[in-house]
Amino acid sequence: MSYAADERDRARERDLTALLRERIARRGGTISFAELMEQALYHPSLGYYSTLRGFGAEGDFVTSPELHPVFGLLLARQVADAWEALGKPGQFRVLELGAGSGALATALLDGLAGEYPACAEAVRYVVHEVSVSLRTLQMARLAGRNVTWEDDAPVDVCIANEVVDALPVARVTVRAGALVELRVAWLDDGFQWTEAPAPAAICHYFNRLGLLPPEGAVTEVNLGLGRWVADLARRIPRGAVFLLDYGHTAEHLYGRQQGTLLTYYQHSLGSDPLIRVGRQDISAHVDFTTLASLASKAGFSVAGLTSQRQLLQNLGLDALRTALPGNADQRALAALTDANGLGRIGVLALTRELPGYVPVGLSRAGRDRPVPAALPRLAPEPPPADFLDLWREAFAGEDEAPSG
Repeated sequence: MSYAADERDRARERDLTALLRERIARRGGTISFAELMEQALYHPSLGYYSTLRGFGAEGDFVTSPELHPVFGLLLARQVADAWEALGKPGQFRVLELGAGSGALATALLDGLAGEYPACAEAVRYVVHEVSVSLRTLQMARLAGRNVTWEDDAPVDVCIANEVVDALPVARVTVRAGALVELRVAWLDDGFQWTEAPAPAAICHYFNRLGLLPPEGAVTEVNLGLGRWVADLARRIPRGAVFLLDYGHTAEHLYGRQQGTLLTYYQHSLGSDPLIRVGRQDISAHVDFTTLASLASKAGFSVAGLTSQRQLLQNLGLDALRTALPGNADQRALAALTDANGLGRIGVLALTRELPGYVPVGLSRAGRDRPVPAALPRLAPEPPPADFLDLWREAFAGEDEAPSG
């Protein structure tokens, strides 16, 4: 990063800090961590996602679509499978939530055009993007394609890759068998954690699950997940949803002594979200048990939960791997399915008004698909090895994402 860019980032951090300090004063001395996280990530001009610095080898983190376009090609197979289950409609609306750099949309649409031309002709691709800067980037990258932004009409399929883990969360601990909320105050010229009795919403969250984290454990809960799922259900009267994210079942997630909140800054992982506010990404693993339960209440059927590794293999990755012998390709494809890295990402598949439909990514039926005549062979610049190594170390020894 250049000196000028770094100074701009620091100036934005100072402005965001002043805004949050004012909120803390108005709230009587503390705010929830969820409020800080929301502003740190999503403030329209000062939040992390208002910049373009996050993605790829030059950014702060690596996501699957940036590693290799084969990721999008394989998801295109899943999208085409859903199109067939819906009866091959002449207008087929696909929604991507949080499209990042536009890499997934580009590769997915190319994959449909190459393998499923009738589906490609029917597709109307819709992007929901809260960041003005990212929307500008996406519009430039996807210019000339049948893509629209901020369309509120119903859709047939929704894809969200690493979206739910960036939704604001509250932080919680347990003291003498009681739930305690970790809130944020401004003390000694910096943001500091402070404890308060957990509000009813947090107590209800764990009562519904029928569990309590271990004494002294620090963990995270997404109290806004119900609203998020309800908004999603409103968009999809009939169709399928594929949510790809870091996460676990509630029993696993809340049985840990340490939570899963991480920060990402210049390809380094951290665990302190109260520094570099607005200058670093923040995420926390998804509670798939609660997400699936809320989806069922909203009218979805839970088709299954698997790992990214299993999903991509079921969609035919191994045959494509054989057809892409280049070192850069092989390295990227291995990273996509690394059982201790990106391969452990969970994939929750939901359907609505599609009785009996089992997405092809949850079965072995798609493993032997023929290799397309034209494969994307120019992999992006490989990410720094130390970043992927750090990520693996952060969650070493954990089971792969649960399947069901």
